[in-house]
Amino acid sequence: MNIKLKNGLKINLIITLATSFLSFLTNKYFSEYMGAETLGLMRLFTQIIAYLNLADMGIGVASAYSLYKPLSEKNEYQVNLVISTVDYFYKRIAILILTIGLFFNLFLHKLIETNSYGYLLYIYWSLYVLNTAVSYVYAKYSILFTANQEYEKVRLIQGSGRVIFQILQIICLIKLQSFLFFIIVMILENLYLFLFYHRHYESNYNIKKVKGIDKNIIKDSKNLFWHKLGGVIVFNTDYIVLSKFTSLVTIAIYSSYLIVYQMLITLIGILSNVLTPIIGKFVAENEKKDIYIKWQEMYVFYFYISTIFIICTYNLIIPFVKLWLGEEYILPNLTVILILINLFIQMTRGVTETFKMAEGFFDDTYAPFLESGLNLIFSIVLVQKIGLDGVIIGTIISNVVVILILKPILVFKRCFEKSGLEYLKISGIYFFLTGISIVLCQLLMEKILLNNIGSWLDWIFKSSLVGIISLFVVTIVFLLDGKFRKILKKYKRG
Repeated sequence: MNIKLKNGLKINLIITLATSFLSFLTNKYFSEYMGAETLGLMRLFTQIIAYLNLADMGIGVASAYSLYKPLSEKNEYQVNLVISTVDYFYKRIAILILTIGLFFNLFLHKLIETNSYGYLLYIYWSLYVLNTAVSYVYAKYSILFTANQEYEKVRLIQGSGRVIFQILQIICLIKLQSFLFFIIVMILENLYLFLFYHRHYESNYNIKKVKGIDKNIIKDSKNLFWHKLGGVIVFNTDYIVLSKFTSLVTIAIYSSYLIVYQMLITLIGILSNVLTPIIGKFVAENEKKDIYIKWQEMYVFYFYISTIFIICTYNLIIPFVKLWLGEEYILPNLTVILILINLFIQMTRGVTETFKMAEGFFDDTYAPFLESGLNLIFSIVLVQKIGLDGVIIGTIISNVVVILILKPILVFKRCFEKSGLEYLKISGIYFFLTGISIVLCQLLMEKILLNNIGSWLDWIFKSSLVGIISLFVVTIVFLLDGKFRKILKKYKRG
């Protein structure tokens, strides 16, 4: 493993663990001092904001892809053109988001059926909109730094800001018990990021504004917009549907589990984020045969890590939530299993998505329509019959059809020049190994582990046992696969 990758992983892991710990504290104190209803309101605002971010139209991803080659070839004019294009559009996007977001105040009362907040509801929302608009002022910097193999620099700036301002938010909750000041701290965090990004940019880059627009970014962003729309509908409709058919309290309970969910996605995403610019460069410089071999190595490793995470989460999440937030936040076992099915799919999809973006494969615009359509239709129908479980099942259906089957088959055909049957065969083997691992782990844990967890000390002890058992069993099972054995040998050598 090269030094840059190791450093990036270490930095990312430290920051992720610190920010995740603070996120748990924030959620606990928010629930304690502001109440479950306001916690649900905060989560709902976050999902609505995702729709405003559609104004990005995929320009961020398209511009990062457009930067890999000119940065590698030291083509200064092309780099200048891409950054000038991003700057041109993002300034206008910031104004558009601010305008549309403030206009949405007129319809806010139709979505949120509560009179608890009065005029403050509109102030809260307006500040959320302002915060989102401000983030586009410095977005070009993080795109440039990441594409230029400086992901660890981006992560350090982002991570330090997140830690500092999460602590300030917790202080606001405890001392002031104010949602208003909580949001103001979010805006201050964006100003902090702008100042540090701008300083690094001015000190290390000599980017000059050029006239004209990079047409490739426009072409790719048009295709990426539909993928972004699909993603927003799939990942940012749950709370909206729940607010309409259930309550803000249900959102608060469900969102608390999704903090754990998101932390695990972030942990495995550490690898994806560090590897994305490296894979982008690898794809630009190698043939499809070598690219396919690289994908195989990463795919089995993602399955291995995801399997360990899922087993540990299943055995530990309910006692964790009980100790963290209390009995009233406990969800039924079936609901937890449904959440973990979605989690596993999202954790294993990252590797294929990374290669897809690196290849510049953005024109499968029908896939997000199918994904979002399935998710929305099934969620709305099922939530009225079985509540929260229905919303989660709607997401599972769209994930299985599009994320697990359709998209990878398209990537195999387009990016690797391989048949879809080859993908199904490989995936079938790893799902089989995952299934065996889960069954063996649960049989062992039923024999060994104590069920009663009454304190954090008990939970830490059980976590250690679950982690050791999972790591041992999953490793033994995955050693049956030749590619996994090859990865372990390569890791030992390097």
